[in-house]
Amino acid sequence: MTGLVDDAMMVEAVLAAGLSMDGAIPGPLPLASPSYKALESRSVLIGNVFAKRVHPEMRDGFDLTAAMQAAQHAGEVGVGPKVLSFNIETGFIAMQAMLKGWSTANQGTLQDVEIVASAMASLKAFHQTAQLPSRFDPFAQIDALIEKLRNLDAPLPDDIVWLRRLIAQIEPMRETGVLLPCRNDGSSSNLMVGPDRQVMLIDFDRAGMNDPLYDVGCLLAEVTDFERDMHAGYTAYAGAFDEAGFARARLWSHIDDLLHALWARTKAHTSQRRSLEWLKYGEWRLMRARMALMHPNFEEKIRIGVERES
Repeated sequence: MTGLVDDAMMVEAVLAAGLSMDGAIPGPLPLASPSYKALESRSVLIGNVFAKRVHPEMRDGFDLTAAMQAAQHAGEVGVGPKVLSFNIETGFIAMQAMLKGWSTANQGTLQDVEIVASAMASLKAFHQTAQLPSRFDPFAQIDALIEKLRNLDAPLPDDIVWLRRLIAQIEPMRETGVLLPCRNDGSSSNLMVGPDRQVMLIDFDRAGMNDPLYDVGCLLAEVTDFERDMHAGYTAYAGAFDEAGFARARLWSHIDDLLHALWARTKAHTSQRRSLEWLKYGEWRLMRARMALMHPNFEEKIRIGVERES
């Protein structure tokens, strides 16, 4: 079987869901840099239905049961498109299309404080949905990716041992705080902005139970590089600014940067889509992780967000 969803596989999944390919329009093309978009799945728009099927080469590391349930729960509480059907075995999901008045978010749209507040409100509502069947553990995923790159005889970052030792200081956060349903993905391309600055959540491939501040930190990192400018977004989620919670959110965003850097580096060696700029995207995330971990304020965040909460 090919690592990618071909025409026949897409038609098979659509027909199995009781839909027709008549009038089907291809979904967005995959993009790895400057932001990742449409990488995990192949999609089609059929009238007012958006349908997609996960590429076989992208399934490793994702819990599709949790992903499908998360999408369904988000639709039920109105912070994601309504799910019409899904098939965990084939990685297929069909949902209500978001058409007139809706567009994909980007860093530009996220400079609007009302849009960021709306995104945080949607995240908070999703965090209160039903429990998901699995725990999202970014540290375990980072270690698995390091091992996979070694097995592929692919080059790891020269400073990977140093990076792993630094993030080990954050690892105690895995055992503290509440666990709630989380998306574990902060990409702006996985947010849709609609009328009246409403924000809907899409793409739940990494969904699982986690500290909700992981989601908050990932989104804040997508909005700006300046922490002072992140305070309003954090406050929109938490209701008030608190130093320890903000520190936790920021530390989680550093973990997510390293995770995505290693994930993209792995895909650069395993994906059939050689033309995609996997490594370029991964190197950008790696650079941001390094800058954060070398910053003088990193140790302060450890004291505030990890040691104080332990």
